Amino acid sequence: MAGASKRIIVMSDSHGDRAIVEEIKQHYLGKVDAFFHNGDSELDSQDELWDGVHVVNGNCDYRGNFPDNLVTDLDGVRIAQTHGHLYGINYGWQRLDYWAQEVEADICLYGHLHVPDAEVRGKTLFLNPGSVRQPRGLVQECLYAMVTISEDHYRVEFFTRQHQAYPLLTKEFSR
Repeated sequence: MAGASKRIIVMSDSHGDRAIVEEIKQHYLGKVDAFFHNGDSELDSQDELWDGVHVVNGNCDYRGNFPDNLVTDLDGVRIAQTHGHLYGINYGWQRLDYWAQEVEADICLYGHLHVPDAEVRGKTLFLNPGSVRQPRGLVQECLYAMVTISEDHYRVEFFTRQHQAYPLLTKEFSR
């Protein structure tokens, strides 16, 4: 990746709340380089809302043909995306980690757990943005994430549905 940094928005587990997905997309349209939704939207895959959004199938998506996995190249940064249920993320990291290695992912996006988290394993940043509708775990806030990708680091920031920063979860990682 040469030149300026890139920013992506990552959301997941909106569970039928079309309005929040549209709100997040409209808020950042023209301000970020890509949008990702990690599944369990429960919306039709033919909905015009998905124009310009990388979206995968979740275990609660029954209305259309979302792919189970996507691999997107963003100016030399390889982003692997899945919901996580097909890799048994509830039971451990091994299968998701193997898949990320197999596709040579720089970033691996997933959902399913409804718990915001960001960590580096090997050479890969793993990111769960939490849920924009049904949070679980210690952080009881509906969240999505923004990743700023620069030459030498990733900055992961989480935001509420009102686009307010949730700074306790902000992390930076070397690339």
